[in-house]
Amino acid sequence: MFRILVTEDDKNSARLMQIILTKAGYSVLMAKNGVEALEILDKEHIDLILLDVMMPEMDGITFTQTVRSHNIDI
Repeated sequence: MFRILVTEDDKNSARLMQIILTKAGYSVLMAKNGVEALEILDKEHIDLILLDVMMPEMDGITFTQTVRSHNIDI
């Protein structure tokens, strides 16, 4: 099954994306910020990341730079 990681700190937006993607047949994992998303990437195979840019602890830009610097293929 195609796995999507939704990284969003706004609870309402995150929940809406989770509902829509789950109903469309995708497996959805959730993270509140870039730090949580990196922890999930260490443990799970992810096919696609939907990423908010402005988040606490680690924003989307820093997250993307970190993923690219570690040559994570997504």
